[in-house]
Amino acid sequence: MSCFLVLNSFAGDDQEVAAKKLALMFRMAPQQANAIIEKVAKGHVWRTPREVSDQQAAVAENYLKRIGFQVERSGQQELVDQIAGSVALADEPQTDGAGQGYPGGEDAMEAGPPGQTPGMGTDLKPPGNGGSRKTGGSPQEMPIGFHGTGGGLFKIMLINWILTILTLGIYSFWGKTKVRRYLCEQSSFAGDRFYYHGTGGELFRGAMIFGAMFGLFNLGTYTVGQVWGVEAQGIAEISGLFLIMFLLPVIMVGAFRYRLSRTAWRGIRFSFRGKRKSALWLYIKGYLLMIFTLYFYWPYFDAKLQKFWRGEAYFGSHSFQYDGKGQDIFKAYLLMILLYIVTMAVPLALPSLFPGIDKKLVSILVPLMWIPLIVGFLYYTVYLARYHWSKTEFAGGRFNYDATGWQWLSLQFTNLLIIVFTLGFGIPWATIRSRRFLADHLAVVGNMQLSQVVQEAQKSSALGEGAADGFDMDIDIGI
Repeated sequence: MSCFLVLNSFAGDDQEVAAKKLALMFRMAPQQANAIIEKVAKGHVWRTPREVSDQQAAVAENYLKRIGFQVERSGQQELVDQIAGSVALADEPQTDGAGQGYPGGEDAMEAGPPGQTPGMGTDLKPPGNGGSRKTGGSPQEMPIGFHGTGGGLFKIMLINWILTILTLGIYSFWGKTKVRRYLCEQSSFAGDRFYYHGTGGELFRGAMIFGAMFGLFNLGTYTVGQVWGVEAQGIAEISGLFLIMFLLPVIMVGAFRYRLSRTAWRGIRFSFRGKRKSALWLYIKGYLLMIFTLYFYWPYFDAKLQKFWRGEAYFGSHSFQYDGKGQDIFKAYLLMILLYIVTMAVPLALPSLFPGIDKKLVSILVPLMWIPLIVGFLYYTVYLARYHWSKTEFAGGRFNYDATGWQWLSLQFTNLLIIVFTLGFGIPWATIRSRRFLADHLAVVGNMQLSQVVQEAQKSSALGEGAADGFDMDIDIGI
């Protein structure tokens, strides 16, 4: 497989030294390397005009990162050309011909970084759609691909497990980051891979800050107990737990903001701009209305949640749009409620309907009654996913998710078998199968206009992420 190399930022200490090394690597004139670094340092993106093999890219990527560049890999040019317009910041520097070719000729890039064996070759085809059925699509359908393997993820997770045990859990933050980076960078859109900029140190610092806050809370409740007694300490602990539950939406915003701000595509970062106050009010209002309506408000609450989490997500300067409505999914929700009532009522009614029924038979029938409910819930989940994706668009392109309930049920069942019969060691393969399933069934339809998308970096810390880990919350909503 092959790819392009993309330089999207420079954070080195010595620009002159970096320019010399860059010129040596690509066999270009020093003034050309200086022009590239100046552009990249100002926020522009430079991409190699020719593809390189993945093996060669890995060596070059490590070398460039040591110089001070932030490097990404970009995919197949033919698929890139399907997009109407180009990302504004992806323009290559024009000064002195930099980026337009290598003075060393066609084989200049073949030499790779200093010390690398020349002639690796760049004629291999770049990664395709990661097994997706959406190959050779028209400009009206841009594919989403996934290229990871279970074996590749297993190696990462195995090392993570070992080092986490040896470091008494400290390495888990770096291990989680490695897993996220692998899954992110094995995903692609229109042939270009995503990139994850998060670090384990950021997660560690966020968790430490949250841990310190939680420690102060425990110290406070202990002090209350010592001064006013055990009863007062119990009241303080319960009040604190309610306060934490009350603040969960605030923590979720911080965590999701961090996750998106560390994800990029073609050098342009994602961001989340939803306000913590808005999230807090949205959840409080939704929970109260569900209580007062006996949970019949849930479809409307779900639509509002999707609008908040998706509609406040940005790629560069443009936001995603969600136009779903609660009344559209209310009927499906009523069917699920009806199925739940039947599942609960039938076991209770069996002794009355059949007074002479054997108790052993009842004990067998009761668990079997849960099967239709579980299957129905999985079908309902797929229905919601199809609806929510169909109501999501970005820059003129609308998402299309075409998975069926049976396909989703088969995936979940086989994943469960893999995990159970491997005693948990099959989790990496189950994870990869789920990611590939999403890539195979999700596409963007329409003439997506990206020509006006520019970088608008948003500051974000890992405190929300660390807090989310502390509560063991899953905040990945699929964007």
